[in-house]
Amino acid sequence: MSISVNHAKAEEKLREAWKQTENESVRPPQAICELVKKVMEAPDITYKYVLVTGFLAKCTEGQVHPRALQAGSSLSEAYDARSLCHSIVVGFEKEQGNLFGLSNEPFLNKPARHPEHDKNNPQLRNKRLAAVVHDLLEWANQASSSNVFAGLVHILRLGKLRAADQKQAALAVEVNLERTVTFINQFLRQTDGGARLSAVWGAFTDLLHEAAEVSVGSPTEANSFSGAAGDVQVFLDKQLVSAAECKHRPLTADDLEHGVKKAVQRGASQYLFVCAAGIAEGQREAVTQALNRAAQILDVAVIDVFQDAPALARMLGPDRRATFGQKVVELLHKMRRPEAANEAAELWNRLED
Repeated sequence: MSISVNHAKAEEKLREAWKQTENESVRPPQAICELVKKVMEAPDITYKYVLVTGFLAKCTEGQVHPRALQAGSSLSEAYDARSLCHSIVVGFEKEQGNLFGLSNEPFLNKPARHPEHDKNNPQLRNKRLAAVVHDLLEWANQASSSNVFAGLVHILRLGKLRAADQKQAALAVEVNLERTVTFINQFLRQTDGGARLSAVWGAFTDLLHEAAEVSVGSPTEANSFSGAAGDVQVFLDKQLVSAAECKHRPLTADDLEHGVKKAVQRGASQYLFVCAAGIAEGQREAVTQALNRAAQILDVAVIDVFQDAPALARMLGPDRRATFGQKVVELLHKMRRPEAANEAAELWNRLED
């Protein structure tokens, strides 16, 4: 049996909970606070929306099962979580700031494309976080209405703190080509362990591949451990078609050979080496030879981000360039680099058009 959640009533409940975020006496049990904190501090955006939507639905209509994601779920008292999230939560967040990730369609992401959230679902990658969300929603299903409301308040409270810590990059709606190039040149003066270069290249890749799925990994996570072919990957119909290794230190022939090996193992047809410090001294001939060998088996190229940034920025066009700063900030937050993200937002916002 499915239940229809009244969206107008849900919006009222959400705003009521928001007003209570400064009231420290409105809190769920401490153990629940700790679990909510794990979800809100994790880089996974979708689980935040699953959590807040489930609690909101339970607060609005006490009979619903908060783990349900679709009305067709086999869970008793299921409801349409995507509709509630898109109609109420997404719009509310845009008013208040980056509470959960500022996604326009959070339930289109893979963790939410199921009839219900289930920690035993083999398709969920982040098993630990999926289990935390599962347990929180199960708790909400059994808890008193006052405790569920307190849980919703605490989710919003932590979202408010998250938004306060994150500066946003404004849209560059006027002349923005020079602004984009200047931003890249200045922002990449520091490395942050390679995170800045990965975010810049990830932003270009994502904005230039609108029909593809682009993943950008943290440079602190070894590709061999994560299973990734490179720092930035492009997928079409779930098939890896291109990957890039971002090097903020001088590139060596060993780097190139290692990257090509990963590309071949994972089936990529193109591999790019994006550099911000050129080729290592004394390595130019060896790198050239390694490139010639690699070119026999896949498309491979070395890109100097400073030399090629103007051409890439022109390819974006003014509409996509306007969002470039936002995209870099978003990617840095996903890589858990809040300080670099804030610096990116501040730099983008203060640059003259």
